[in-house]
Amino acid sequence: MSHANVLHGRLYRLYERYVGEPDSQKDVYGYWLFVTGYLVSFAGVAIFLTGLPNAGGSVNVFYWRISVTLAALGFPLAMLGIVLLLPVRWRAVQVTLGGAGLSMLGVLAFQWAYPQHWRTGANYTNEIVALYTVGIAVIAGVAVLVPVVTGKQGMFVEDELLNIADQPPVLIGDSTTGTLFSVFRKTDKDWTWRAIQQDAVADSTRTTGSRATARESVEEVRELVGKAGMLEITTAAFRLYEDDGQWRWVLMQEDGGVVAESGTVYSARDGVEDSVSFTKDTGPNAPVIDIDGAAVDYYREGDDWHWRIIDEDRNPLAGDVDAHADRESATTAVDDFQSLVPDARVLALDGVGAELYEDDEEWRWRVVDSGDRALAASGTAFGERRLAEASADGFFEDIGDATVVEKGSAGFEVFSEGNRWDWRLVDSSEEVVARNSDSATDTEPLVQCAESIADTAADADVVSIEAGDYEIYPGETGWHWRFVTADRTIVADREGGYETPEEAREIIQTVRSQASEADLLEFESSAFQQYKTDDDEWRWRLIDEGGAVLADSGQSYESKAGAGEAMQTLKEKAPDAEILEIETAAFELVRTDDDKWRWRLIDEGGNLIAEGASKHPSRQAARQAMDLLVDLSPDAEVREMADPIFQLYTADGDWAWRYVTVENESIADGTETRGTRDDAAAHVEDVRTAAVGAPVSVVETYAIELAATDTWSWRVFDPSRAVVATGTLQYADRDAALRDIEVLRANADSAPIFEIDSAAIRLTHHDDGFGWVLIDRERNTYARSSTQYGTKPATLDAIERLKELVPDAHTIDFGDAGFELFEDVDGWRWRLLDENERVVATGATPFETQAAAADRIDTVRDFVANASVLEIDDPTFELNYQNDGWIWRLVDGNGNSLAQSIEVYPTRQEARAAMQTLKDQAPEGHVTMAQ
Repeated sequence: MSHANVLHGRLYRLYERYVGEPDSQKDVYGYWLFVTGYLVSFAGVAIFLTGLPNAGGSVNVFYWRISVTLAALGFPLAMLGIVLLLPVRWRAVQVTLGGAGLSMLGVLAFQWAYPQHWRTGANYTNEIVALYTVGIAVIAGVAVLVPVVTGKQGMFVEDELLNIADQPPVLIGDSTTGTLFSVFRKTDKDWTWRAIQQDAVADSTRTTGSRATARESVEEVRELVGKAGMLEITTAAFRLYEDDGQWRWVLMQEDGGVVAESGTVYSARDGVEDSVSFTKDTGPNAPVIDIDGAAVDYYREGDDWHWRIIDEDRNPLAGDVDAHADRESATTAVDDFQSLVPDARVLALDGVGAELYEDDEEWRWRVVDSGDRALAASGTAFGERRLAEASADGFFEDIGDATVVEKGSAGFEVFSEGNRWDWRLVDSSEEVVARNSDSATDTEPLVQCAESIADTAADADVVSIEAGDYEIYPGETGWHWRFVTADRTIVADREGGYETPEEAREIIQTVRSQASEADLLEFESSAFQQYKTDDDEWRWRLIDEGGAVLADSGQSYESKAGAGEAMQTLKEKAPDAEILEIETAAFELVRTDDDKWRWRLIDEGGNLIAEGASKHPSRQAARQAMDLLVDLSPDAEVREMADPIFQLYTADGDWAWRYVTVENESIADGTETRGTRDDAAAHVEDVRTAAVGAPVSVVETYAIELAATDTWSWRVFDPSRAVVATGTLQYADRDAALRDIEVLRANADSAPIFEIDSAAIRLTHHDDGFGWVLIDRERNTYARSSTQYGTKPATLDAIERLKELVPDAHTIDFGDAGFELFEDVDGWRWRLLDENERVVATGATPFETQAAAADRIDTVRDFVANASVLEIDDPTFELNYQNDGWIWRLVDGNGNSLAQSIEVYPTRQEARAAMQTLKDQAPEGHVTMAQ
């Protein structure tokens, strides 16, 4: 499209938007000339007002010239626009253009003369002003003054148009015949009239949105009528035509109605001719394709073959995945598909499922998700299918509660073995470096124990006890001390409730100094004791064999003799009691209430400073324990134990360690011994590193371990850390791995366990809906759905229908061509397909029923067989038989109908004569616009 046409269209659209519908092009151009002139004049005045003076106040010649020129140009342009808006004849427009030209010459003369020949030298001011003024006068005089002065409107002004209500009926389409009285003046100046019979001979086949466009359509027809040829259609005919570089054809019957049209467009004339030839050659004998239930449809794309399953409405049900080299291989693929579909299991996983499969005569299972991704595989193989199924069932039963741990990060794992619970400490290299000392029936104490070690291991000292040591430790009532051996046996203790560790240390020093010198006081039943108090006074008491005080002196005596005399007085009442004099510290062996024995150490003042921590079955056993303190105490270290400790000790010649609390409870042990003390100490440091701040996880049945190298992966292990399942995917980040783990845990309760015997139909889900694919156990894909379904239930229904129809599906084979019936939004139609199922022709008319469309095919066969081939390059008149008579039509080179006869003529000759009359008279016909 040229720039002029583009501008023309834009001016029309702007006029219609802001003014209204124009009566003619003259109105549009007149309006925009008036606007342009107004703007140009306004611009000149604006420049004159804003840019005329120089800085010194003198006249700026340049701005003065520009402002005057613009103002002078704008005025005649605006007046010319006004003239075009008036209902003047073309001769008036011509005169006006002449006046505008004179004014323009005046403007050019001003540009040439100013300022030299305007102010100084030869002065042409009067001539230039006169030339410009004459031009303006011509414009104004022709447009306005001449009709007024002469009183002759018709000279320059158009005749007034009549209102549409006053138009003859034949002119406004209310009648096809009528009479018009024409009043006119003859050459002798006398007036007369003539009655004219009016007959409407042609109608436009198109309507337009505006009167101006309708008039342009009339002008187009007037131009085409004169050069249009004549085409008589006596039988059906193929008409070839070109439209914007694309070729098409339509099949017309003798009455001009379109029966069929080409199924596609062609870039060259040879293509459309080949299409017509194919239709004429194959159409008369082409069979109607009839599908009962479902059918197999083979087709080609380039050099490749494909197949699909379609139902009786030719809706695609299934299709192949890959192209085939020839039809034979495509047929083999269809045979495989038809044999596999009936027994194929439908896999409609909402989350995950376990697939059982055989591998080298052993059975395994793998976890697959709804997208058929294998998320994990069993860690072991099974000799029987039922064992693999039981393993998968147990896996799904407990994996939902599995805890997630990190590989490469140390942590405590609380796990069960039978009915007992234990914990282990795993370091960053997944080596178990520590275990609990005692099992429990519940997880809570073990969790607390592990958390305690994680909190205290950083400050725990590493100690070793060669024989026995004193330990000072805090308790609820203050500080206490105990004497322990290397195996953590408490030989002696004293829960004295000392306020400070130093007080306890002083008592220990007393015990160490007096234990080796203390006498052993032994008595059978009871005994009197004399002892000196801290105030250097003497007292006495009567004790039984269990060390309980039966009687006391009640007062102090200045001398030992005084205490003895008082004691002798009481001894008469206890003649069997022995008399024990305590001048230094002494050990006592005493019997307990439960007939056990224990020892205790009392100082010279009779104060208990130490006692055996355990009861013994005999006096001899208690004495041996006492002797152990006496033997070990001199070389024993004194240690303040405010926090737990790592204790190193020997076991069968090797070194081991235990973790001991302040309460003397061993709560953790190493998992293996070391050859030397230094090795054991080094291992303790490794354990400390792993334990400090380590998280505590409870592994009831399974744990899921996340591992990171270059990518992320995961695996599942049981309480014994045996691998139950291994993730089969690698993930770019931790979150991606956790998403799949969460899918597994969230859907484990409802996960099915299945086996693919030969094939399975697996549902697929995409953004545009649901579908399915047919796969075997090796995941080879045989077919897929040809349609996407909106919901999962709709997909399952489609699969069930497919399984019913596919086994009996026959092959569509119609040779070179075949007619097919199909339904669209307008109704039932037919189309002609070639051997590759490309649409060659399609019916132009829809039918309400399939049967009616099928009946139409028989008629089409006859039309095709007898149809001629026509090619229209230029406008053409066509004679068609219609409604028991003949009509004519005018069509352009693209086959578009422009006009047709109003009357139906009884004979071809009459129709042709009417057409010839229009052809002769229309090019010079008068155009009148009814409004």
